[in-house]
Amino acid sequence: MVRYLLAAMFTSVLLAQDSRFATQSRLVLVPVNVTDMKGRDVANLRADDFIVLDNGNPQKAMVDTIDTGIAPVALVVAVQSSGISSAVLEKVEKIGSLIPTLVTGERGCAGLLSFAEKVTWLQECTKDPDLFQRALYDLRPGRPKDARMLDAANSAIAHLRKHSNARRVLLLISESRDRNSETSLESVAIAAQSAGVAVYAATYSAFKTAFTSKRALNQPPESNRPKRPTDQTGTVNGQSPGLVNPPLPPPEQRVDILGGLGELLRLHKANTTEVLTRATGGTAFAFTKQKALEEAIQKLGSDLHSQYLLSFVPGASPPGYHAIEVRLARPGEFRLRARPGYWAAEDPGSTTRAQ
Repeated sequence: MVRYLLAAMFTSVLLAQDSRFATQSRLVLVPVNVTDMKGRDVANLRADDFIVLDNGNPQKAMVDTIDTGIAPVALVVAVQSSGISSAVLEKVEKIGSLIPTLVTGERGCAGLLSFAEKVTWLQECTKDPDLFQRALYDLRPGRPKDARMLDAANSAIAHLRKHSNARRVLLLISESRDRNSETSLESVAIAAQSAGVAVYAATYSAFKTAFTSKRALNQPPESNRPKRPTDQTGTVNGQSPGLVNPPLPPPEQRVDILGGLGELLRLHKANTTEVLTRATGGTAFAFTKQKALEEAIQKLGSDLHSQYLLSFVPGASPPGYHAIEVRLARPGEFRLRARPGYWAAEDPGSTTRAQ
């Protein structure tokens, strides 16, 4: 029996049913990467080569590829700018030309934000490579050991929600663990799932990268921490509820989204980037030196541009989280990676919408 690596990593735990996650279209988009057991991309697959299940129910899917026409990439790059990451900022400044060339292309856009003791937007999503490069030069180190990765991810996800008809991608260039965010890991995973954002990560050890640069650590003065905003609004980023900023499901309608990672979360030492990449169909690349970071960007571009974009219109179904399972119908051994599910909501006209 052919064994498949299924993409539904979190489907047993994402059971939330909240009709408030409304979006603009019933069409469900599922980017899928297919490789053989040696990691080589599998080309020339057709729609009838895929089996797509929505909560276990077979769906008739269409397939687009980079050759036949595929949705452009809307990318947000979120860079950790802690003082301990000064050596990394020096490297990140040099990747500006790689993002439009290898990742977004002429049709896509790229935005940039940084995060240390606060989240700072440096550039909204733009198709202008010069604007993106100039924004990279504006990266500045913040407090030594603050890195509000989850807060930054929430802000990026809210921004990406505005980009319809695009493959929404968040690239974290950071350590693998969050430091001092107000937003929970569960909240970010839910937000990314509901927005259809694939999270990728280029991760590093601040200790190791410090030996690759002579740049001195910048230690700006302490500042007062803002109060936790989510306690007042009930949303993932503290802003007023709405389509771009959906409210969190109430406790009775959700379970511990992180429970499915067992060993990874023992002793509360969550590998934040691994949780987010697995929950959204992305992946992580490690780097220490400049060349390895550039290779990570190249791998990201290759990953996105070798994808098959499956799409289907779900039939009448209940609102809430829907698990997606993707298989290949052809013989052989393959590895498949895709988003594990989508959120469906019931609009006032009783028409199920999906993201």
